[in-house]
Amino acid sequence: MTIEEAVLARHSVRRYASTPLTKEQVEELQSRIRRLNENFALHMQLVLNDDVAFSGRLAHYGSFRNVKNYIAIAGQKSVAGCEASLDERVGYATADIVLLAQMIGLNTCVVGLTFKKTPTIEIDDGEKLELVIAIGNGETQGVQHPMKPVTRIAPDYDKSPDWFKKGIDYVMLAPSALNQFKAKFSVDESGRVFAKPRLGFFSKVDLGIFKYFFEIGSGKEIFRRSMQTLRSSDTI
Repeated sequence: MTIEEAVLARHSVRRYASTPLTKEQVEELQSRIRRLNENFALHMQLVLNDDVAFSGRLAHYGSFRNVKNYIAIAGQKSVAGCEASLDERVGYATADIVLLAQMIGLNTCVVGLTFKKTPTIEIDDGEKLELVIAIGNGETQGVQHPMKPVTRIAPDYDKSPDWFKKGIDYVMLAPSALNQFKAKFSVDESGRVFAKPRLGFFSKVDLGIFKYFFEIGSGKEIFRRSMQTLRSSDTI
């Protein structure tokens, strides 16, 4: 499966089968997590066989079932040599790992509010836990979320160049921590792209996710460098 195919196939899944992740899947996820942590100054961790994080009332309200594996993402609020905020770095890395999971046969759901902070999740001094990603073998492959009007994300979509439209088309297929899509993309006559968050919970995290998906759709690497640290090996 290509990354473009993964974008089209990916849907949020909240109910999981008991089938465990394979050794090969775990190794691929761990390898990518190590690189994301290095490149984007994050503390991502894969937690396996944990029944606690998704056992609370909020998880029940969110209709999660049998979530035993997840990726927790934390980090320092500011990092020397990195332009992007923690929220945007988390979002960008979230998009990457979610699509990798899809490519290796797994399902995911990005979760902002419906999990318990457990001792299993390691949070170092000065770090903030931003979100978790439920991951595993879904009972189904999920369904497409209700689509927002494209002009909500890109008001001048119809007047924009084709490559920009393709980028926005992919943004519309991206996960959103609270399914808000509170962001605005625009392009000027020189081809410079502007992307800003609107007001709302997790809107900056969502913006990081959207920037990643935009790059895939447009075929242009516009935002990646601002997300990385100076020490990054840029090997993803």
